[in-house]
Amino acid sequence: MSNITIDNIKTWRDWGMVLMPCEDKKPLTKKGEWSVDWTEQELLNAKRVALLHQPQKKDAIGKTYLTIDFDDPEFVASSFSSMFPVSFTIGKDDSSGRIRTTHIEYEIDPNDVPKKKVAYENSIETLYSTCSIIGGVDRHTILNIQPVRLSQSQIGHVLQLVKVVNFLQHVAKVFPAEGGRDESFLRLAGALAHTELDTELKENMIEKLCEVIGDNEIKKRVKKIQYQEKQLAAGVDIANIKSLCENLNVKNTSKLAKAFDELKPDAVEEDAEEEIDYKRTISFSDLTDFLTTDFPQPSYIIEPLVSDQSIVQIVGASGVGKTMFGLAIAGAISTANGLLGMPSVGGPRPVLYVEGELPASDIQIRINGMLKSIKPEFIYDAKNFFVSSLQQQLKVNDRGFTPIQTEQGLIEIENAIVEIKKRTGKMPVVFIDNISCLASGLKENDADAWSPIINKFVKWKNMGSTVFYFHHLNKGNDSSGSTMQHRTIDMVIRMRKPDNKQKIKTFEDKGVQAIVDFPKWRLHDNSKHAQEHMLICEDWKWQKLPVLTSDEIEIVRMVNEELDVKEIAKQIDLAEKTIYKKIKKLKDEGVITDELNNKTSDRKTKEVC
Repeated sequence: MSNITIDNIKTWRDWGMVLMPCEDKKPLTKKGEWSVDWTEQELLNAKRVALLHQPQKKDAIGKTYLTIDFDDPEFVASSFSSMFPVSFTIGKDDSSGRIRTTHIEYEIDPNDVPKKKVAYENSIETLYSTCSIIGGVDRHTILNIQPVRLSQSQIGHVLQLVKVVNFLQHVAKVFPAEGGRDESFLRLAGALAHTELDTELKENMIEKLCEVIGDNEIKKRVKKIQYQEKQLAAGVDIANIKSLCENLNVKNTSKLAKAFDELKPDAVEEDAEEEIDYKRTISFSDLTDFLTTDFPQPSYIIEPLVSDQSIVQIVGASGVGKTMFGLAIAGAISTANGLLGMPSVGGPRPVLYVEGELPASDIQIRINGMLKSIKPEFIYDAKNFFVSSLQQQLKVNDRGFTPIQTEQGLIEIENAIVEIKKRTGKMPVVFIDNISCLASGLKENDADAWSPIINKFVKWKNMGSTVFYFHHLNKGNDSSGSTMQHRTIDMVIRMRKPDNKQKIKTFEDKGVQAIVDFPKWRLHDNSKHAQEHMLICEDWKWQKLPVLTSDEIEIVRMVNEELDVKEIAKQIDLAEKTIYKKIKKLKDEGVITDELNNKTSDRKTKEVC
């Protein structure tokens, strides 16, 4: 089945892709020349569809793209595709019917186009000057997200990964079967120790190789990297590429050896004085054009509480109910049930709830309670609700979650996000509960320490996710940590326990009772939605109530005690008519139930009317 559909064509064009129909791998032409002027129907009728890498001079439309092309007929190179940053991904079936990655597309700045192509025959290569096939009868859309825009440094990293994958696929093809691998891994680690690659990248190479060849002793194999690095630093004569080739029974002049030589960093060119284009200007328009331009409007998942592609911080002291409220939001998103009278938009969305503190059994109880409150016969939503708990993680990693301020920790979550996208067809809403537990050792006031976390959240946001993360209050009643994090947040939901004067005794012993305000809400600052209110949860049924005055709290208390209006007026020194009006207001706001109100009004309030 072809992935050339009208929806895909419209989406790809909306992203700025210039599409061309192809017969095989060659684009069709008009009057012997490439053309970007193709109708939707012409593209639909094509056997294949290609993405133009760079705008043609005569047309000057479209964005600039860098393609990672996996060209190994045995699909070994594509087995390492997960090492690359997540972006728009295309694949095709191998001989067994398994879908294998063939192309990953990235957007780049036109000024950052690589000076030279990195290409390895029947392995992997970069494409940036022609076009690449993204649709057709033999193509599958593996990850249909807008191509991620790479910075100049990220392009350099991606080009390095091309060399790394070329080397690894050659290693994988000749690596010994189980039983004789330990020495091979030791020599491989020794060879890599001689390179200038980052230790983390070397460890990732070993880990990915284990995954590809089906070796389950990943931790043991990865440890050999640091061991060999320490040996080399101590002056010990360790294994090199020559001894690795001997172990793998390949010649020193083999493609594997040549691929290893390619791992050496490119010679650093002397910084040339940047040529300034004095004719280039920023894009601008007059007010008439600007105000009449149809820019994309904010979209919602739960309107107006949860907007699509946003970063939300839920902050509060321990025990205030952050997790319960977060689970309620997650449940409302996964079932499209809405929350607190606010409707869901666009149907159910998958969620990934990463819980780094509570026991898994506690999470089970809470999720079951939450889902049954939405629909009594509902036990779980297998299709849309995904959970990762500390106990689950301890089964595969005795350290638990890898700290998320590290690249490894963030990549592990990102890979789960991508997997959920593959399973459900939609990017999940991600919940990180909580920063203190999942980023153990984080220097909270250090902007550099926060930077990888926030940058990754921004990336997930641009990939199509909304990200919730939970944090604690500092002494100033704000979220702890560097101000760097606050600049990128779209919304802050702050929860705090009411003091004794603010508590509503009717609900005092019934679940959550918290005062909620919004120190930042990019879309609704200073609107009625951002007003402070009381949040009540009883048996997983949530209510939003106003924050009451001391007189109103006393009235609620006395109505609950079934005092009549005259008795209430005496105790708080207010006119009976005022009391009646306040009772009516509190009833309208849901603070006083019909049942309680009727007990009072049936006796004395009628005479006040």
